[in-house]
Amino acid sequence: MKMLAIDIGAGTQDILLYDSVLENIENCIKMVLPSPSQVFAEKVKAATRQGKDLFVKGDTIGGGAFSHALKKHVEAGFGVFMTENAAYTVRNNLDQVRELGIEIVQDSGPENFGGETVVLEEVNIGKLRGLLKFFGEPLSDIEFVAVAVQDHGVFPEEMSNRRFRISKIRELLEENPKPEAFAFRENEVPSYYPRMRSAAHASKRQLPNAQMLVMDTSPDAILGCLMDPAVEKADPILAVNVGNGHTMAAIISGGEVTAVLEHHTRLLNPQKMERLLRDFADGKLCDEEVFEDDGHGMFYLKKPAGFSEIEKVVVTGPNRNILAETNLKVHFATPAGDVMMTGPIGLVEATKRKLLKI
Repeated sequence: MKMLAIDIGAGTQDILLYDSVLENIENCIKMVLPSPSQVFAEKVKAATRQGKDLFVKGDTIGGGAFSHALKKHVEAGFGVFMTENAAYTVRNNLDQVRELGIEIVQDSGPENFGGETVVLEEVNIGKLRGLLKFFGEPLSDIEFVAVAVQDHGVFPEEMSNRRFRISKIRELLEENPKPEAFAFRENEVPSYYPRMRSAAHASKRQLPNAQMLVMDTSPDAILGCLMDPAVEKADPILAVNVGNGHTMAAIISGGEVTAVLEHHTRLLNPQKMERLLRDFADGKLCDEEVFEDDGHGMFYLKKPAGFSEIEKVVVTGPNRNILAETNLKVHFATPAGDVMMTGPIGLVEATKRKLLKI
């Protein structure tokens, strides 16, 4: 099995070239690079300094720093024109994109345009191929490509995007309570996940002979936590991914996800995090409390046994040190000996379970 696993977050994209022929996974090629959002944000900032209008086309990518730079560009008095596909980067509601002062145009672009054109690419395997070729690693023999991105989904006007996201997570787990339920084959990605669909199509376009899998970043990090050797035999587990934008916690018992909590990391300090996790594991937390605190929400599929019964609290994510300041006894996940590989290792495991049925 040889696969390319790419976990794309707000700050970095973490890449693992997994080869089962190698005896030790530590010998596989690993890279931690700036996320596409960060890279394209710098291009926008350069155009702002130069006083140029922008035409943005290409794939749907993660917003974050890039969306913030576009808003600043508009506020500085310069024009931003985006194709529909690219505009989903900013918001999953195109009316909200227009309200920011961004004009949505045809793929051919605005007439008589004399500004700067930016072509968005979230998955650029061509550049990776060029880099790895220098080290004697061709990508022509890749059998699988797995990509993780975060996608809130295109939500109905009458529904909060936070409600929509948590409801879709619950629907998936009610159908299949395994962590790999969040992974989709190329032809399985729901139409309401434009960023996932874009990532899948971009990968297939560049490596057409490889099988494709796409997954949400929070669940793939949760699955990666379970691959840590110190965690594999523990049951039940409270797994927590403290990301730059979202914090997701899941109770896993008997290999199944029995409860999920998702909040915004910026609203969580150590004391609040500890209280939420204890109440969550004790069955005392409710969806309304999390939602009214500007989180996404939470749900139980099974009644939890209680925090005292949790055998291991395993934590990952760039803001994991928030947990280090609590009274909780936590284990920081290091699958393949590297915390930055938690997401890619989750993708490898999801591929084995979903595509290879291992």
